[in-house]
Amino acid sequence: MSLATPDFIALQRDLTAPMPTSAWPDGARLVRFDVADVKAIHALLQRAYTNGFGSVAPDWLDWWEALRADSEFDAALCFVAKAEGEVIGFCLCWTSSFVKDLVVAAAWQGQGLGATLLTTAMTALRQRGANVVQLKVVTANAGARRLYERMGFVA
Repeated sequence: MSLATPDFIALQRDLTAPMPTSAWPDGARLVRFDVADVKAIHALLQRAYTNGFGSVAPDWLDWWEALRADSEFDAALCFVAKAEGEVIGFCLCWTSSFVKDLVVAAAWQGQGLGATLLTTAMTALRQRGANVVQLKVVTANAGARRLYERMGFVA
């Protein structure tokens, strides 16, 4: 039996263009990345990727060790959303202006949290001097593709 590899689409957005407006959903807020949240972030990634639209190392410590050892990792490009002390969203960007992960807890989807996290990340990348942001999305992930299209990403 062979496992199918998902097809991806590479997208990019001009960061010199105006940023979309977005607002934090009621009860959600941006918090500084904290190593104390690594297990919760990993668990959110695992839940979000059970649909096959992404992947994460099964063990949180393996994931964290590989992440922080990556030459493109910068904790300042980890954007964490919380509500009532729980991690509900996460956006990780590489220093090369690439969105590595964007996940939102199921209960918070459809409320603008993903768009707000992405806008926050794009603003930070632009402030660092990036002119373009890139990402890859699984072709079959229609919801994410709609979000990225609304946010100005093109193939």
